[in-house]
Amino acid sequence: MPENAQANIVRILLVDDHSLIRRGMKGQFSLEPGFSVVGEAGNGVQAIECVAQLQPDVILMDIDMPVMDGITATQQIKSDRPATRILALSAFDRDTQVMGMLAAGADGYCLKTIEWGQLITVIQLILQGGAYLDPQIAQKVARMLKSPVVSSGVTTSDTPQQTLLSNREREILKLIAKGCSNQEIADQLYLSLGTVKSYVRMILNKLSVDDRVQAAAMAVREGLI
Repeated sequence: MPENAQANIVRILLVDDHSLIRRGMKGQFSLEPGFSVVGEAGNGVQAIECVAQLQPDVILMDIDMPVMDGITATQQIKSDRPATRILALSAFDRDTQVMGMLAAGADGYCLKTIEWGQLITVIQLILQGGAYLDPQIAQKVARMLKSPVVSSGVTTSDTPQQTLLSNREREILKLIAKGCSNQEIADQLYLSLGTVKSYVRMILNKLSVDDRVQAAAMAVREGLI
């Protein structure tokens, strides 16, 4: 293959804990001109290692994986190599996963029910600097990002609560946006579960939101994390 032709090949890294899914996608990509699967990973830790070694152009990232989830892996990869394009490819549209991946810096979020031709189009879109959300996900995000109205009738855009977060509260909010449970936050920050619950309550009060999903949505919208 001519050198300039090889330079135009899109290098793909497949990250999914199901080998059968990786094998199926790899077979599909082998039939797709201009694409090459350069590596596979079964969890987030392996994905980070593969990125350092293989320097892929695009990562198709699953979310629910052992050892390290896709949200944590995406955040670290984007921190180390922000130009690498990451497309979340999940069987689920859970609110915490959607907001977690977007907060971590994913360039798109697709459900695994996507048609193959559409997936190729989405990959090409994010390679050009665009972003993509599955229509079902887009509707969900639009609902979550609407400014919630607090009981006083004043919208959050008119209140300064989001500027009152301490460094520790921002740290916890960041983990909330990644989809971490209170126990997982406690384990990561070496805090007691009761202390984390208190922090979460304070965060929700300061942001004038009702739950963790709304807090994550505001964190993304307002750039709090």
